[in-house]
Amino acid sequence: MSIIELKIVGIPYRKDLNGQVDEFLAEAEGRTMTIRPESSNDNDKVAVRAYDWVGRFVGYVSKNDLPKAWGALRCTDKLKLRGLIVATCIEHPCITFECSVPGYKGPATDLYPQKPFLDWKYSGPVLNLPEEFDNIAYMREEIKDRLDEREDWSDEDLEFFLELAYRFVRLSKYDISGEMSDYRKELITNLKAADCDDFAALVDELTMTESRTGRETMNGGVLEFWTNQMQSKETRKHLMVHQQEYNAEKVEKELEQFPESMYFEWKSNPELFVSKLYYMHIPRQVIWFLVSGIAFVEMEKAIALKAEADKSGKQKQNIILTGDHATYNENSNN
Repeated sequence: MSIIELKIVGIPYRKDLNGQVDEFLAEAEGRTMTIRPESSNDNDKVAVRAYDWVGRFVGYVSKNDLPKAWGALRCTDKLKLRGLIVATCIEHPCITFECSVPGYKGPATDLYPQKPFLDWKYSGPVLNLPEEFDNIAYMREEIKDRLDEREDWSDEDLEFFLELAYRFVRLSKYDISGEMSDYRKELITNLKAADCDDFAALVDELTMTESRTGRETMNGGVLEFWTNQMQSKETRKHLMVHQQEYNAEKVEKELEQFPESMYFEWKSNPELFVSKLYYMHIPRQVIWFLVSGIAFVEMEKAIALKAEADKSGKQKQNIILTGDHATYNENSNN
């Protein structure tokens, strides 16, 4: 018999709680809870919902804990688990859920298959990585180095480490790769192993980041950041130098071969595209190739649209890319 501990997040955004989040968290400890897969979630196919003691949908198993949750769920015939809420946090709204799992064999390792993405072939231009990614890489390495030196820390060293770590948490939401999700999970494990009370709030913040990132891929800063990578003037200017070097038709055919039809998802629903990328746990380099290819094809469509407008005697203003189509505002030359 194994005891499984899972974090439940996304609590402030549940309609069933009707805005009474603090009250719910205040009375939740010691109550029962049930988790079960959410088969209707088109964005995250492995999402697991949490229901409280009166049947309210109150949150999701955190992305970091999904492999553990699915490893436990597969040990049952009913694909659901019932247990207890053993702790709550009001400042960073989340729940710690525990349950007993007979025959537990460990976390599921097949939730995010990488081979289809790694096998995808791309031969188009590649955008420069944004400055934010360089900063994230530096902070990730710096956090590891400083944790290795923790025994020699002064009080000031602790203060500076926490400031660095919280800055990393805020910036890391823009990295929607599978590697970042794995790194957060590893960092949480290392911080817990350090057995330092000063890290407790940081662990909670890291746990909640997964929830915030997922939310902002649908409507917020993360969606804006990634859309900007594909459609900004700076991006188009950078790709202009590759206009003759690469064939847009060939690049688009490669995009159409991307696993899970993600290029067609972009064309049909750009607003959900980034969210689906995030929940598929895709390698960072593969995401960047996909985004670069989309940006290149979108630029070529914009140029073709401008040329067509010029032939018609129309003056193009402000091309706006919207995934499957490029539109523009125009003034007729009368």
